[in-house]
Amino acid sequence: YLNDELSEEELASFETELTNNPDLAAELELYKDIDSAAQENDIMGLRARLDSISKDVVKEKRKERSFAAMPASRVAIATIAASLMLILSIAGIISRSHKAANETELYSQYYEAYQATGIFRSGDATLDTKLTKALHKFNDQDYESALNLFSEVLEQDSNNPVGNFYSGVAFQETGKFNQAIESYKTVVKNKDNLFVEQAEWYIGLCYLQTENRKKAYKQFKKIAGSDSFYQEKASAVLRKIKYFE
Repeated sequence: YLNDELSEEELASFETELTNNPDLAAELELYKDIDSAAQENDIMGLRARLDSISKDVVKEKRKERSFAAMPASRVAIATIAASLMLILSIAGIISRSHKAANETELYSQYYEAYQATGIFRSGDATLDTKLTKALHKFNDQDYESALNLFSEVLEQDSNNPVGNFYSGVAFQETGKFNQAIESYKTVVKNKDNLFVEQAEWYIGLCYLQTENRKKAYKQFKKIAGSDSFYQEKASAVLRKIKYFE
């Protein structure tokens, strides 16, 4: 779990158990100070030593075919190894919570609220009226009302770039990051509009907020390798994501 080596099914099962086990959650709260005291080198060294001990125990178990038949010294080693594994696992889980905090800080550093500017015309008077009202609500930061109006626009024109982009921003402003990502992806998919680069950038930031570091890294790497307006910022974010590892 700590090395991100589980399949999606195994990961979901583990995290469900963690969520539904209040005793385990309470136990983890007692060890929050472990992460601040444990340095990365100490953890890596401990992990290497633990791997070595575990391999020895496995070999011995194969020879004896029974844990009960193991020499007392091996039993002691196995017990110590199990205890160290528990501490290491707890430290790793707490470390993940600190990484999430780092990603939130990174998001706050680079996210800037987007203001609706200009007049957008679609050629449909009714649609344009709804769009204008939605943008006014958006600029007033009445995002729920804006989303309702954008939804009406998108019912008439599902690929409308203005409706999709500003819906994404409104979702993002209200903490609905997964929905924001979907709106931005529609903008990017349709390509021929003014919001593609901004949408690409916001998708990366939303991935940070959903703790999906791998997708965030891939997204910012794509931007950094392009001639996007956000190329330099994306490169800076990539360097900081690597620092978190």
